[in-house]
Amino acid sequence: MSADSISHMFKLVALGDGAVGKTSCIKRYTEGSFSDRYIMTIGTTFALKTVQVEMPDAEPVSARIVLWDLAGQPTYNELRRRYMAGATMAIIVYDVTRPQTFLDVGEWFTKLITVCPNAAVAVVANKIDRSDRLVPPEAGEMIKKWLDVDHYATSAKTGENIDDLFSNLVTRAIEKQKELGPIDQSLARNQPSKIL
Repeated sequence: MSADSISHMFKLVALGDGAVGKTSCIKRYTEGSFSDRYIMTIGTTFALKTVQVEMPDAEPVSARIVLWDLAGQPTYNELRRRYMAGATMAIIVYDVTRPQTFLDVGEWFTKLITVCPNAAVAVVANKIDRSDRLVPPEAGEMIKKWLDVDHYATSAKTGENIDDLFSNLVTRAIEKQKELGPIDQSLARNQPSKIL
């Protein structure tokens, strides 16, 4: 796919407590891989993915996503805030085996919308393949209504719902962009590769 055929470019940030599986979700989506070995993200890392998205009432759209994986540890608060700037999409991930990570979702959401009020957001219940699940599915429905966001139950290990999560988020970001309109019409026409 050539750069000329890409009509949208988005910045996605992955948020959530440490060791919830943010890196694993991104690797499963961008590389189709998974590792059981936990390696803490130091500061931030990023990945790229170009996708074709079927819009509900239009032709397929080509989009490039820059996925920023932001460390969840409190020591990175200021760095994380800087990297969040300009994000048009976000995933807030929690670990269904660790209830505290679920309880922290509201705080992550507040931090995000303070910097990126128009971002398309999905809350992600990760590690649903585990037998030691402690956060029930009903909790996800509750947070979906409370924060007015999409909610996905995923397993980065098996890949369950990972593609749907990101594809639907891209679709929502494109729809949101249409609602809000580009900041500068000439930029939107002449520089489709600009990160919006």
